[in-house]
Amino acid sequence: MGLTEEIIAIVELCVYIPILPLALIVVFRHGWRKQLGWIYLAIFCLVRIAGGGFKIASVRNPDNSTDLEWSFILQSVGLSPLLMATMGLLKRITDQVSETIPPNQDSYNNTAMAGFISQSRVGNIITKRATAVSRRSRVIQIAQLPTMIALILCVVGGVDQASSDVSEHSTGQTYTKVGVAIFLVIYVLLFGLTVITAADLGNAPRGEKRIYFAVAATLPLLAVRLLYSILAAFTSISSFSIANPDPWVQLFMAVVEELLAVILYTLAGLTVAV
Repeated sequence: MGLTEEIIAIVELCVYIPILPLALIVVFRHGWRKQLGWIYLAIFCLVRIAGGGFKIASVRNPDNSTDLEWSFILQSVGLSPLLMATMGLLKRITDQVSETIPPNQDSYNNTAMAGFISQSRVGNIITKRATAVSRRSRVIQIAQLPTMIALILCVVGGVDQASSDVSEHSTGQTYTKVGVAIFLVIYVLLFGLTVITAADLGNAPRGEKRIYFAVAATLPLLAVRLLYSILAAFTSISSFSIANPDPWVQLFMAVVEELLAVILYTLAGLTVAV
């Protein structure tokens, strides 16, 4: 018996059900603030568990269009929580770096060289650098809005493509393409911000560097996962078909990447200081 989507769904259930409690431990350990990114790990695990359940149900009961529709929807949701988690963790690092860079003259009032530093070129560089880091943090926060818009577009696109009304399939494909295109822009932004943040990594606490390395290691995995979505949305290659993809391609270009990303972020959350 060869690999099938049902087998992949069963594997996902076997993997994400044990990971979910760990993800919840990370959430409770670090708090429920969305900007930290941990909450999206738990959401992603729930999405994959539910998606696996609906996929198995749709295979075993093909006449039930609701199961197939929900399977489509939850499959399209996968990339968004991982991007949101990456944003949250990168923002955490950026904020930590910003706190360690003295932002203005007041930070030096207790030093003998306060006057000299505040008037020197070094003082100007420090101030500009802290401001740049703070702006970077705001950019990450603002980028969450288009990511949510892309998520909604992909969900609507998944619903339309799973519809029994063939006339809605074209509209669904359009929504999906726009959503995936936004995801691509967000990924490029995250990649650039991650590279820029590397220059300030020396100012981050030791534990926060662990989070940065987890983000840096996850970005190539997300690139492969995003490529899978791009090929599925913009090409007619049968292996990347949204309705009936090649299970092996799906496994090695989507499932494995998602799992490794979740493992990296979960381990970082369990080991880094609160």
